[in-house]
Amino acid sequence: MRLKTISISLLFLLIISTTSMAYSMQREEQQIRNFLNYRIKYIHNNAYNTTVTLSKSRVEEYTEEIIKWSNYYSEKFNVDVNPLLVAAILETETNFVSRSDYDQGRSIGISSMKINTAEWIAEQLDVDYNKWRKLDPTDLGIKFATYYLALAYQRYDSNINRVIISYNQGFTNANSKGADELYNNYLFQVLGRYKFYKERINYYGAYANQHFEQLFLELE
Repeated sequence: MRLKTISISLLFLLIISTTSMAYSMQREEQQIRNFLNYRIKYIHNNAYNTTVTLSKSRVEEYTEEIIKWSNYYSEKFNVDVNPLLVAAILETETNFVSRSDYDQGRSIGISSMKINTAEWIAEQLDVDYNKWRKLDPTDLGIKFATYYLALAYQRYDSNINRVIISYNQGFTNANSKGADELYNNYLFQVLGRYKFYKERINYYGAYANQHFEQLFLELE
């Protein structure tokens, strides 16, 4: 009887612990969601490279795509692609602006991905590639960028510096560089934003959801 009571107590504690962990993960994801809604809208509103206004409903779609594909490819490749890192790269590349004329048209979309890289990824994923699908962030735009990052995490054993550099310079170049060479301006820009994002969310703690939700509501 005593062993049965202990077993039931342990099971009860396990259920509570699992439930608490699940709640914590949901809260963290919601904090990221509210922060990204605000950040994408704020940066796009002030971007030098567009005169187009991004609606709040469209911003929310961008955020959901970042979170969805980060979760999906993290699980698929058994890596940890943080949606905040995806967003930091997109902001560094384009200010969350999707256009067809980056690098005189050699790179396109919200991720400023080279066309030949996008075509290669389409082949890996067995999807039909065309320019207009890549230009839509909620079609192939964010998905392709996140897939590339997941591959890089796997290839470089989660070495975030090489992951970031590979996105900018390709797998071969990132792999051939020494530690000092990795630390170029692009890496500092991405890491700086990534660190800033996390610090902003952590600073507000339990109030992060309400804070960034309110900031998002206040934006025009």
